[in-house]
Amino acid sequence: MRHFRIIVLLLTASLLSGCSVLQGGKLLAPENFGLTPVAPRIYVETGADEAIRGKLREAMDKAEDAIRAAYGSVNSRPIVHACITEGCYEAFGGRGSVAKVYGDRILLSPRGLNWHFLAHEWSHAEMRSRQTLSAWWHLPEWFDEGVAVAVSEAPEHSESHWQFLVAANIPRPTREELHTFKSLRQWLDAVHRYGEDKNIERKAKGEPEISPVYATAGHELRPWLAKVGSHGLLTFIARLNGGEEFESAYQTGNIAVVRDAPQAALPLATRPSP
Repeated sequence: MRHFRIIVLLLTASLLSGCSVLQGGKLLAPENFGLTPVAPRIYVETGADEAIRGKLREAMDKAEDAIRAAYGSVNSRPIVHACITEGCYEAFGGRGSVAKVYGDRILLSPRGLNWHFLAHEWSHAEMRSRQTLSAWWHLPEWFDEGVAVAVSEAPEHSESHWQFLVAANIPRPTREELHTFKSLRQWLDAVHRYGEDKNIERKAKGEPEISPVYATAGHELRPWLAKVGSHGLLTFIARLNGGEEFESAYQTGNIAVVRDAPQAALPLATRPSP
Protein backbone atom coordinates (compact mmCIF):
# COMPACT_ATOMS: atom_id res chain seq x y z
CA MET A 1 0.00 0.00 0.00
CA ARG A 2 2.85 2.41 0.80
CA HIS A 3 4.45 1.79 -2.59
CA PHE A 4 1.09 2.39 -4.29
CA ARG A 5 0.75 5.72 -2.49
CA ILE A 6 4.21 6.78 -3.64
CA ILE A 7 3.34 5.87 -7.23
CA VAL A 8 0.15 7.93 -7.00
CA LEU A 9 2.08 10.89 -5.62
CA LEU A 10 4.63 10.64 -8.40
CA LEU A 11 1.89 10.58 -11.01
CA THR A 12 0.30 13.60 -9.35
CA ALA A 13 3.64 15.40 -9.40
CA SER A 14 3.93 14.54 -13.06
CA LEU A 15 0.63 16.22 -13.82
CA LEU A 16 1.41 19.25 -11.71
CA SER A 17 5.02 19.94 -12.61
CA GLY A 18 5.22 18.76 -16.17
CA CYS A 19 8.95 17.98 -15.93
CA SER A 20 11.71 16.50 -13.78
CA VAL A 21 9.16 14.20 -12.19
CA LEU A 22 11.45 11.35 -11.20
CA GLN A 23 14.00 13.70 -9.66
CA GLY A 24 11.29 15.65 -7.87
CA GLY A 25 9.87 12.38 -6.60
CA LYS A 26 12.89 12.12 -4.31
CA LEU A 27 11.27 14.83 -2.20
CA LEU A 28 8.91 12.14 -0.95
CA ALA A 29 11.83 10.82 1.11
CA PRO A 30 14.01 13.92 1.60
CA GLU A 31 16.13 12.52 4.44
CA ASN A 32 17.34 9.78 2.10
CA PHE A 33 18.72 12.40 -0.30
CA GLY A 34 20.70 14.82 1.84
CA LEU A 35 17.99 16.97 3.42
CA THR A 36 17.48 17.45 7.15
CA PRO A 37 14.28 18.51 8.99
CA VAL A 38 14.72 21.82 10.83
CA ALA A 39 11.09 22.64 11.67
CA PRO A 40 7.64 21.21 10.95
CA ARG A 41 7.30 20.98 7.14
CA ILE A 42 10.77 22.43 6.49
CA TYR A 43 13.78 20.46 5.24
CA VAL A 44 17.13 21.99 4.37
CA GLU A 45 20.24 20.61 2.74
CA THR A 46 22.57 19.05 5.30
CA GLY A 47 25.30 21.49 6.24
CA ALA A 48 23.13 24.59 6.42
CA ASP A 49 24.07 26.80 9.38
CA GLU A 50 21.65 28.12 11.98
CA ALA A 51 21.40 31.50 10.25
CA ILE A 52 19.96 29.85 7.14
CA ARG A 53 17.67 27.63 9.22
CA GLY A 54 16.34 30.63 11.12
CA LYS A 55 15.85 32.56 7.89
CA LEU A 56 13.76 29.72 6.48
CA ARG A 57 11.57 29.52 9.57
CA GLU A 58 10.91 33.26 9.35
CA ALA A 59 10.25 32.98 5.60
CA MET A 60 7.71 30.23 6.23
CA ASP A 61 5.76 32.44 8.64
CA LYS A 62 5.82 35.48 6.35
CA ALA A 63 4.83 33.43 3.29
CA GLU A 64 1.90 31.96 5.19
CA ASP A 65 0.77 35.47 6.14
CA ALA A 66 0.90 36.47 2.46
CA ILE A 67 -1.21 33.46 1.44
CA ARG A 68 -3.77 34.21 4.14
CA ALA A 69 -3.99 37.86 3.07
CA ALA A 70 -4.57 36.92 -0.57
CA TYR A 71 -6.92 33.94 -0.12
CA GLY A 72 -8.59 34.86 3.17
CA SER A 73 -7.37 31.67 4.86
CA VAL A 74 -4.82 28.92 4.31
CA ASN A 75 -5.96 25.50 3.05
CA SER A 76 -2.68 24.04 1.81
CA ARG A 77 0.19 22.94 4.00
CA PRO A 78 3.11 22.38 1.61
CA ILE A 79 6.39 20.87 2.71
CA VAL A 80 9.39 23.07 1.94
CA HIS A 81 12.75 21.72 0.79
CA ALA A 82 15.62 24.20 0.65
CA CYS A 83 18.93 23.67 -1.12
CA ILE A 84 22.01 25.70 -0.23
CA THR A 85 23.99 24.48 -3.27
CA GLU A 86 23.09 24.44 -6.95
CA GLY A 87 24.08 20.76 -7.11
CA CYS A 88 21.39 19.88 -4.59
CA TYR A 89 18.79 21.90 -6.49
CA GLU A 90 19.64 20.27 -9.81
CA ALA A 91 19.55 16.82 -8.20
CA PHE A 92 15.87 17.37 -7.40
CA GLY A 93 15.06 18.52 -10.94
CA GLY A 94 15.34 22.26 -10.42
CA ARG A 95 17.47 23.22 -13.41
CA GLY A 96 16.89 26.63 -14.94
CA SER A 97 14.60 28.03 -12.24
CA VAL A 98 14.76 29.71 -8.84
CA ALA A 99 12.05 27.63 -7.15
CA LYS A 100 9.36 25.16 -8.11
CA VAL A 101 6.52 23.14 -6.69
CA TYR A 102 5.67 19.45 -7.11
CA GLY A 103 2.12 19.16 -5.84
CA ASP A 104 2.48 19.93 -2.12
CA ARG A 105 6.30 19.81 -2.18
CA ILE A 106 8.11 23.13 -2.62
CA LEU A 107 11.74 23.15 -3.75
CA LEU A 108 13.89 26.26 -3.22
CA SER A 109 17.25 26.94 -4.85
CA PRO A 110 20.07 28.83 -3.08
CA ARG A 111 18.81 31.89 -5.03
CA GLY A 112 15.28 31.50 -3.71
CA LEU A 113 15.77 31.25 0.04
CA ASN A 114 13.36 34.02 0.96
CA TRP A 115 9.66 34.46 1.70
CA HIS A 116 8.97 35.89 -1.76
CA PHE A 117 9.74 32.74 -3.73
CA LEU A 118 8.31 30.54 -1.00
CA ALA A 119 5.02 32.48 -1.16
CA HIS A 120 5.06 32.29 -4.96
CA GLU A 121 5.21 28.50 -4.99
CA TRP A 122 2.83 28.27 -2.04
CA SER A 123 0.27 30.29 -4.01
CA HIS A 124 0.33 27.59 -6.71
CA ALA A 125 -0.27 24.92 -4.07
CA GLU A 126 -3.03 26.97 -2.45
CA MET A 127 -4.77 27.60 -5.76
CA ARG A 128 -4.75 23.88 -6.56
CA SER A 129 -6.03 22.95 -3.11
CA ARG A 130 -9.12 25.08 -3.69
CA GLN A 131 -9.99 23.86 -7.18
CA THR A 132 -11.65 20.81 -8.61
CA LEU A 133 -9.47 18.81 -10.97
CA SER A 134 -11.45 20.08 -13.95
CA ALA A 135 -11.19 23.73 -12.86
CA TRP A 136 -7.46 23.43 -12.25
CA TRP A 137 -6.95 21.69 -15.59
CA HIS A 138 -8.59 24.59 -17.44
CA LEU A 139 -6.97 27.40 -15.44
CA PRO A 140 -4.62 29.36 -17.74
CA GLU A 141 -0.99 29.24 -16.67
CA TRP A 142 -0.62 33.02 -17.05
CA PHE A 143 -3.36 33.59 -14.46
CA ASP A 144 -1.93 31.13 -11.94
CA GLU A 145 1.52 32.69 -12.34
CA GLY A 146 0.18 36.23 -12.21
CA VAL A 147 -1.58 35.58 -8.91
CA ALA A 148 1.59 33.98 -7.51
CA VAL A 149 3.67 36.99 -8.62
CA ALA A 150 1.24 39.43 -7.00
CA VAL A 151 1.07 37.44 -3.76
CA SER A 152 4.84 37.00 -3.47
CA GLU A 153 5.82 40.66 -4.02
CA ALA A 154 9.20 39.50 -5.32
CA PRO A 155 11.28 42.50 -6.45
CA GLU A 156 12.39 40.50 -9.49
CA HIS A 157 8.80 40.40 -10.77
CA SER A 158 7.51 43.68 -9.36
CA GLU A 159 5.70 46.60 -10.96
CA SER A 160 8.94 48.55 -10.65
CA HIS A 161 10.68 45.88 -12.69
CA TRP A 162 7.93 46.05 -15.32
CA GLN A 163 8.41 49.82 -15.54
CA PHE A 164 12.16 49.25 -15.93
CA LEU A 165 11.47 46.93 -18.87
CA VAL A 166 9.29 49.61 -20.45
CA ALA A 167 11.86 52.37 -19.91
CA ALA A 168 14.70 50.20 -21.23
CA ASN A 169 12.59 49.12 -24.23
CA ILE A 170 13.18 45.46 -23.35
CA PRO A 171 10.84 43.09 -25.27
CA ARG A 172 7.95 41.74 -23.23
CA PRO A 173 4.58 40.16 -24.04
CA THR A 174 1.60 42.32 -24.88
CA ARG A 175 -1.55 41.77 -22.88
CA GLU A 176 -3.07 39.85 -25.78
CA GLU A 177 -0.04 37.62 -26.10
CA LEU A 178 0.07 37.00 -22.35
CA HIS A 179 -3.46 35.62 -22.49
CA THR A 180 -2.34 32.99 -25.00
CA PHE A 181 0.01 31.38 -22.46
CA LYS A 182 -2.60 28.93 -21.26
CA SER A 183 -0.60 25.72 -20.83
CA LEU A 184 2.59 25.11 -18.88
CA ARG A 185 4.39 24.40 -22.14
CA GLN A 186 3.25 27.70 -23.67
CA TRP A 187 4.36 29.53 -20.54
CA LEU A 188 7.80 27.89 -20.49
CA ASP A 189 8.24 28.53 -24.21
CA ALA A 190 7.54 32.22 -23.59
CA VAL A 191 9.99 32.34 -20.69
CA HIS A 192 12.63 30.93 -23.02
CA ARG A 193 11.68 33.13 -25.96
CA TYR A 194 11.98 36.31 -23.91
CA GLY A 195 15.29 35.18 -22.41
CA GLU A 196 14.07 34.87 -18.86
CA ASP A 197 15.92 31.57 -18.44
CA LYS A 198 19.30 33.25 -19.08
CA ASN A 199 19.54 35.27 -15.88
CA ILE A 200 22.29 33.17 -14.33
CA GLU A 201 24.47 34.01 -17.33
CA ARG A 202 23.46 37.67 -17.17
CA LYS A 203 24.37 37.87 -13.50
CA ALA A 204 27.75 36.27 -14.17
CA LYS A 205 28.44 38.98 -16.78
CA GLY A 206 27.34 41.77 -14.44
CA GLU A 207 24.27 42.48 -16.56
CA PRO A 208 20.82 43.24 -15.08
CA GLU A 209 18.50 40.27 -14.73
CA ILE A 210 15.17 40.48 -16.52
CA SER A 211 11.77 38.84 -16.01
CA PRO A 212 9.54 40.11 -18.82
CA VAL A 213 7.02 37.25 -18.76
CA TYR A 214 6.54 37.02 -15.00
CA ALA A 215 6.53 40.82 -14.62
CA THR A 216 3.87 41.17 -17.32
CA ALA A 217 1.67 38.56 -15.62
CA GLY A 218 1.99 40.44 -12.35
CA HIS A 219 1.23 43.73 -14.09
CA GLU A 220 -1.99 42.23 -15.43
CA LEU A 221 -3.17 40.65 -12.16
CA ARG A 222 -2.29 43.25 -9.51
CA PRO A 223 -5.14 45.70 -10.29
CA TRP A 224 -7.58 42.80 -10.66
CA LEU A 225 -6.66 41.33 -7.28
CA ALA A 226 -6.56 44.73 -5.61
CA LYS A 227 -10.12 45.39 -6.74
CA VAL A 228 -11.76 42.00 -6.11
CA GLY A 229 -9.87 41.19 -2.88
CA SER A 230 -9.75 37.77 -1.26
CA HIS A 231 -13.55 37.45 -1.33
CA GLY A 232 -13.60 38.13 -5.06
CA LEU A 233 -10.77 35.67 -5.68
CA LEU A 234 -12.60 32.94 -3.78
CA THR A 235 -15.83 33.75 -5.64
CA PHE A 236 -13.93 33.50 -8.92
CA ILE A 237 -12.52 30.09 -7.92
CA ALA A 238 -15.99 28.89 -6.85
CA ARG A 239 -17.40 29.90 -10.23
CA LEU A 240 -14.70 27.91 -12.00
CA ASN A 241 -15.42 24.94 -9.73
CA GLY A 242 -19.07 25.27 -10.70
CA GLY A 243 -18.20 24.85 -14.36
CA GLU A 244 -18.11 28.45 -15.58
CA GLU A 245 -15.58 29.17 -18.31
CA PHE A 246 -12.47 31.07 -17.28
CA GLU A 247 -12.93 34.11 -19.53
CA SER A 248 -16.47 34.68 -18.29
CA ALA A 249 -15.46 34.47 -14.62
CA TYR A 250 -12.35 36.60 -15.15
CA GLN A 251 -14.08 39.33 -17.16
CA THR A 252 -16.87 39.60 -14.59
CA GLY A 253 -14.26 40.43 -11.98
CA ASN A 254 -12.41 42.62 -14.47
CA ILE A 255 -15.43 44.86 -15.12
CA ALA A 256 -14.96 46.58 -11.77
CA VAL A 257 -11.27 47.06 -12.49
CA VAL A 258 -11.98 48.67 -15.85
CA ARG A 259 -14.72 50.91 -14.42
CA ASP A 260 -12.87 52.13 -11.34
CA ALA A 261 -9.26 52.05 -12.57
CA PRO A 262 -9.22 52.72 -16.32
CA GLN A 263 -5.55 53.63 -16.38
CA ALA A 264 -4.52 50.26 -14.93
CA ALA A 265 -6.88 48.41 -17.24
CA LEU A 266 -5.48 49.71 -20.51
CA PRO A 267 -4.22 46.90 -22.74
CA LEU A 268 -0.47 46.52 -22.51
CA ALA A 269 -0.30 46.96 -26.26
CA THR A 270 -1.33 50.63 -25.85
CA ARG A 271 1.67 51.35 -23.64
CA PRO A 272 5.21 51.84 -24.97
CA SER A 273 6.35 48.57 -26.51
CA PRO A 274 9.46 47.32 -28.29
